[in-house]
Amino acid sequence: MKLTHARAVALLLATLAISAIGAACGNSNSMQGPEAASVDSAVAVQIAAQSKDAALAVASIQANAASSQPRIRQIISFGDSLSDVGTYRVGLIAQVGGGKFTTNPGPVFVEAIGLLLGTPVTPFRQGFGGTSQVLGGTGFAMGGARVSQQPGIGCDPDPGSGICTGALTIPVVDQITDYLTANSDAFRSDQLVFVWAGANDVLFQLAAFGAKVGAGQSATQAAAEAIAAVEQAALDLASQVNRIIAKGATRVIVLNLPDIASTPFGKAPAQAQVLPLIADLVLAFNGALDASLTGTSAVLLDFFAAQDRQLANPKAYGYTNINTPACDPVKIAAITEGLDQDGSSLFCSPLTLVKPFAGVQFAFADLLHPTTLGHLNLAGWVAVELWHLGLL
Repeated sequence: MKLTHARAVALLLATLAISAIGAACGNSNSMQGPEAASVDSAVAVQIAAQSKDAALAVASIQANAASSQPRIRQIISFGDSLSDVGTYRVGLIAQVGGGKFTTNPGPVFVEAIGLLLGTPVTPFRQGFGGTSQVLGGTGFAMGGARVSQQPGIGCDPDPGSGICTGALTIPVVDQITDYLTANSDAFRSDQLVFVWAGANDVLFQLAAFGAKVGAGQSATQAAAEAIAAVEQAALDLASQVNRIIAKGATRVIVLNLPDIASTPFGKAPAQAQVLPLIADLVLAFNGALDASLTGTSAVLLDFFAAQDRQLANPKAYGYTNINTPACDPVKIAAITEGLDQDGSSLFCSPLTLVKPFAGVQFAFADLLHPTTLGHLNLAGWVAVELWHLGLL
């Protein structure tokens, strides 16, 4: 069967990620370190033969074909858990084999793109519980982060100081400041900069909506305030994208929000009454972001539509399950001694999957986050989109 363009490139990315997947499946012979970034040319040829666009994309990426733009030598990533490459891989989280919001130790999409380009993406900062250390990597995104505001999701702020006692959730605006402070206040033309945020602003406003209605405010007014808030978050994100461009970045890639209503979180019975609001919040954010970035040099990729295409035709993308999480909440609760009761993929490892190989079969790791396969499909789609635009 002929593979789609994105699926073909995703298979190449899967080859690059054999180390992670092999570890997840208990394969002691999986590739390690630099070896994982060196793909047998025969594999590339085999995949290329099945898809013309994938062939050209792969050739362009691997050879870094001559173009008007310099070769990509560094990937910078700002955002939230969807791009977090291991900010919270410390303490108990690391001990139980977690650290990223996916089926650990599989790569998130920016790591997969980094493997393909030969430029690893590692955490800039690591920590939890209000303390952290700077490691100096290029992955600034962190789970729970909102665009410009604290507290983020999972911050658990101290009532007195407001300092996060849980996840760091440093907002995107401050992530960018961290980058500029550490890099002479400038971006470079040989960098590929990813910006993906806003989902936590949606979740924050959804919770605020529930609290306001519970306190007696009308649902109509509370919904209007929530929509206005996420639209402002989108405007704030666009402002930060322009800030990045003004500081010298020439390849800035922004992803819009996924269709949260179509995730296991959105489909859960507990969300039935607010499902229309979830959809409205995502559409409001994406619409405001699209309008605000029109006319800029940033590239806005429509992941909302890409995700819906995948979920509408799961077999074409290798999914056997798009409705339930690959990570088992009961196993996670047991291995964390009750610290996590929700089955967060932050704590997910091969030991806590619902079944062997679930990370490369299921679409979702937990209620919201992609599995290893989900991230590889995402990376494949991004790679082809950027190749079409001449950015790789």
